[in-house]
This record gives sequence, structure tokens and C-alpha cells, in this order.
Amino acid sequence: MKATITDQSGFTLIELLVVVGIVGILAGLNFSSHRQFKTRAYDTDAKTNLQSLFLTCKLYWNDEGSTANCNVSNVSGSSYGFATSSNVTISGQGAETSFSGSATHNSSTTTYTINSKGALS
Repeated sequence: MKATITDQSGFTLIELLVVVGIVGILAGLNFSSHRQFKTRAYDTDAKTNLQSLFLTCKLYWNDEGSTANCNVSNVSGSSYGFATSSNVTISGQGAETSFSGSATHNSSTTTYTINSKGALS
């Protein structure tokens, strides 16, 4: 006796390959977007730290006078409470009218600067 299969169901090899290809393309697109989101987050972290330094220096100048030289070490610690993120390299110094600073995240190539008016570039 021969057994015959009259009702076959399932996917063909071509259908499975098409689905695997589509999943691969979607995964590749997601990886690219994820990398862009991480870069933007790193850049935002650097900009936020730089703006925080500027605002903390404004408090420092209010207490010490607008001609006092504000820098990271002056406003770090308990008196003004400025602290940077662990992966951000930041520098800045100057009087209220001549202040300038820069910051970059260790995982990004973009460096941001701030001037005495608080404008980021």
C-alpha cells in the first residue's frame, strides 16, 4: 500500500527565504537608527553639561562679582554643586563678559562651545 498525501500545508523554501530577507533588512535599518540615537544622546549630554557650567558660573559671578574668573574647579563641589557626567570632558573659564567653554562626550567626535552670552555652537 502506498500512502499519498493529498492535503499539504506549510511554507515553501522561497517564502521562507523572502521572510528571512525582510527580517534582515529591518534589523539593519534598526541598527543604523539606534546608532544615530546614541550619538544624539551623547551630544545632548555634552551640551547639557556645558549649559550647566554656564548657569553655575552665573551664580558664581552673582556671589563673587562679574569680574571674577569662573572655571570648573571654582564651581565644583559643595558650594555650587556643579558636577559633570563621567564621560564628558569639559573646560571653561573667564569673567562674566569674557567667559568661554567647551565640552565633548568621550563617545562622540562633536565638540560644543559656549560664549559669555550663553549661546551654544
